[in-house]
Amino acid sequence: MIKLFLKTALRNFKRNPLNTAINILGLALGFTVALVSTLWVLKQFSFDKHYSNYRHIYQVMMTGTFNNEKSTDRSTPIPLVKTIASDFKNEMPDAALVTNMESNNIKVGDKKLNAPGFYAMGKFAELFSFESSQGNSTTPNTPSTIIVSESLAKRLFDKTDVIGKTLQLNGKEQYTIQGVYKDIPENNTFYGLDYVLPFVDYLAKNQDIEESWSNCYFSTFARIDNPAFVSSLENKLTNIINKKLTDIKPEILLHPMSKWHLYDSFKNGKNVGGQIQYVWMFAWISVFIILLASINFINLSTARSLKRGKEIGVLKSVGVNRRQLIAGFLVESTLAVCGAFLIAVLLATLLLPWINTITNTTLHVPFTSIQFYLYSFLGIFSVGILAGIYPALFLSSFNPILALKGKMNIGKRGFNTRKGMVIVQFAISIFLMIATYLVIKQLHYTKDRPIGYKSSNLVNITSSNPTIVKNFDVLRKELIEQRLIQDAALSSNFVNRLSLTGGGFNWQGNDSKDGAIMGIFTVDDNFAETVQWNFIKGRNFSKDYKTDSTGVILNEAAARFMGVTDLNSKQLSRAGIDYHIVGIIKNTLSESPFKSITPTAYFLKFLPKNKITLQLNEGQDLKQDLKAIATTFNRIDPDLTFDYAFTDQEYAREFQQMEMIKSLTSIFTGLAILISCLGLYALVAFLTEQREKEIGIRKVLGASELGLWRLLCTEYVWLTLIGFLVAAPLAYLLMESWLENYVYRISITWTVFAATGLTALVITLLTVSYQAIKATWANPVKTLRSE
Repeated sequence: MIKLFLKTALRNFKRNPLNTAINILGLALGFTVALVSTLWVLKQFSFDKHYSNYRHIYQVMMTGTFNNEKSTDRSTPIPLVKTIASDFKNEMPDAALVTNMESNNIKVGDKKLNAPGFYAMGKFAELFSFESSQGNSTTPNTPSTIIVSESLAKRLFDKTDVIGKTLQLNGKEQYTIQGVYKDIPENNTFYGLDYVLPFVDYLAKNQDIEESWSNCYFSTFARIDNPAFVSSLENKLTNIINKKLTDIKPEILLHPMSKWHLYDSFKNGKNVGGQIQYVWMFAWISVFIILLASINFINLSTARSLKRGKEIGVLKSVGVNRRQLIAGFLVESTLAVCGAFLIAVLLATLLLPWINTITNTTLHVPFTSIQFYLYSFLGIFSVGILAGIYPALFLSSFNPILALKGKMNIGKRGFNTRKGMVIVQFAISIFLMIATYLVIKQLHYTKDRPIGYKSSNLVNITSSNPTIVKNFDVLRKELIEQRLIQDAALSSNFVNRLSLTGGGFNWQGNDSKDGAIMGIFTVDDNFAETVQWNFIKGRNFSKDYKTDSTGVILNEAAARFMGVTDLNSKQLSRAGIDYHIVGIIKNTLSESPFKSITPTAYFLKFLPKNKITLQLNEGQDLKQDLKAIATTFNRIDPDLTFDYAFTDQEYAREFQQMEMIKSLTSIFTGLAILISCLGLYALVAFLTEQREKEIGIRKVLGASELGLWRLLCTEYVWLTLIGFLVAAPLAYLLMESWLENYVYRISITWTVFAATGLTALVITLLTVSYQAIKATWANPVKTLRSE
């Protein structure tokens, strides 16, 4: 019997090539989306899961209040981790603290390169299960020792057996390698970390920072074996830090590792999701697209039932019962699904290199995994049954006598069911169109946000070291004289990166014991001209004013935070030093463009200035200029590895995730529309064929071609409008909820729905019109000849 079913299915496929091609192509496109989406979703859920302490590691985060708005940050002070280590040994047995990851110059012999790393305190490597490859890969705690990754060891020494060897950091510091650890996987929070330095070396360079509660520059992690302790620990730690930082009313949050990657967004002190929103979004999109393809299959199978009536009648007349007919139709649908899945695997394999570029990850079809084949079989079987069960039940219910006479009556119920499924198709497609339109609009709106400085031809030199900084004035003068740059400046960080915040700031009207926390930048007097700040009030720092050594420039957010009305209304003070306000600048985007602006103060003397920013000349050969600039840098310091980044390119990376969401939703929406159009085209082609004689009679009786076109299209226009009315309110509610996660966001207006509704209507008319016009132009003599 199975052999008969297979032969019948293959004959039916050959007999109806257009129907078969559309069915299989629609299913294949649906499976391709589902397969790619599933691989990406599984990748997101796999983050950090290889750690042995995965369920017990927490990051200590702090929520503070700025301008009556709560802001949650991963930065914490050193005394907090020391308090955890001393007072909470039982509840939090392991704790660690690290500085920000930064790229530094490393030299071994004649080899020079840049690599990212940080300083660590406590049992960082042990807490995060670093796998030792050579030597002792525990967190270094002896001065001038270091642990390095396997890949860094190979790049420096061409081997991993490097224990006891030395390397030079930033042109002068010598470090002895005590251990080599295995490279950290891609799906990991610390992916790309090439070395870890002892925290004692950091403290030796920053002696006043160890006991400061207001210098929140560090990331703190802890192990908590019993999750029941989390709430009480948050309260206890909040009480402790509240006594130290009274002005911002800090609250401690213990964020579990299981949520670091997928639940990384906070708004007003509350977790509002993050990447998980996109994970579920793409999961649901893949489900919707599979549903679209299945609806196509069901609609086309039931619509062509009249042409299979005699086949069913013959089978029933020779003794094939209904159960066997149903089994046959299910075999046919499962065979079509199997063929579609094989095509989808081929398409996904070809598309994944391109998808990996869009998503900035490495996805691949797991051909070596037994689970892949098991889940594929279950998916094919499930979709085959679900997509084929309704047509099987519908077609097997025909009366054999009427079927052989060609007089089956599909009935209103069958037509209404098919209309309902077409409405679902339209609703899904229109929903995806609205969502994609809003994602693109939000992306462009944020990209157009004023950044407060000129980013074009602005270059961050990421490889500066003490020798370069010491000779900066000579270097700047030489580069300007060679007409390689417009200007250059020194600062504690780059204009597009606010990495440090600190407390202890007071002013008239704010005399709390420990002061407020603000963003901190130290700049030289060339910085404003180099990045082209926009001054609202006052002026830039100047060598002509000796008092500028105790001057401060505020951004708009800081001026509003302090309640500054004019430059002389208030002074900013910290650690017994009064800073007079020199100027106020427009807000600069130094953090995520999706966040609110941090109140920030800019000083001439506060933090070490070790970052160099260059403003290149416009209209020149940038490649040649940078090559000449590198030569000048290396003449001053031959050990330097010249490394740089364009500020506008780094800013563009802030939109990587949104660009990825835009690209994938656009692709998936396009495929959804294509699948819907394929199904609608085939369905209209068949139903128009069934109405050939009706159209012929109408033409004979004087119906115009325009009237016939309107007759054939009107039904599908109404179905499109009903689908729009279903999709529009759902899209509004869900996308409004999504947009609430952004501080800087668009508003949803009626034009969005008007544009997408009109587009959907045009697509429907274009899809239906070809068959409608073809039918109205047909010669009625030919269509009525059999009568």
